Amino acid sequence: MEPHGLFYFYKLEVVMALKVGIIKSSDVSKWCEYKGVDGEVQAEFKVRGIAYKPFQVAIERAGNQISSKGYDVMVKDEDAKLYHELLMDACAAHLIEDWKGVVFAEVVDGKTVESEKPYTPESASKLLNLGDIGISIWLFIKEQAQKIQEDADKDKALILGKSSSSTNSKKRMRRKRRTKLNKSSS
Repeated sequence: MEPHGLFYFYKLEVVMALKVGIIKSSDVSKWCEYKGVDGEVQAEFKVRGIAYKPFQVAIERAGNQISSKGYDVMVKDEDAKLYHELLMDACAAHLIEDWKGVVFAEVVDGKTVESEKPYTPESASKLLNLGDIGISIWLFIKEQAQKIQEDADKDKALILGKSSSSTNSKKRMRRKRRTKLNKSSS
């Protein structure tokens, strides 16, 4: 009898690689000088990058808190905070890591007492909620946090390299001839 056909089996081998960069920490911070309108340094703040996870969580919680309270404006809640106050508290607790040169002036027994206080989230919240100067400092901190994060992200991109899209990459394929069979009936 004659052979019915010749069969070839091929194995396609796709060669791919996953390039991974290891970065010890994505939390970045930097000392930034806060200057007055005259250009003189008034204080220094150690500011974290805006992508700092606890800050992002606090922002999300602030939005959730506003949403969960509903829109009933007739209800009086003495403890409720405005949205911008929640944002300032998130900044105070998470974007500011430390400070130098922040002096609080308080009236005690009719006299103005100035004291340089160390950073705490509570004292930072107090600072950011002090009228115009607080809003100015809050905007400064937020802008610096964004710049710090942008710089950190650029550095990270240089370390890791650009990631290529999985659909646009060229795949090297090698064909291997595995087995050649002659099929015949006996």
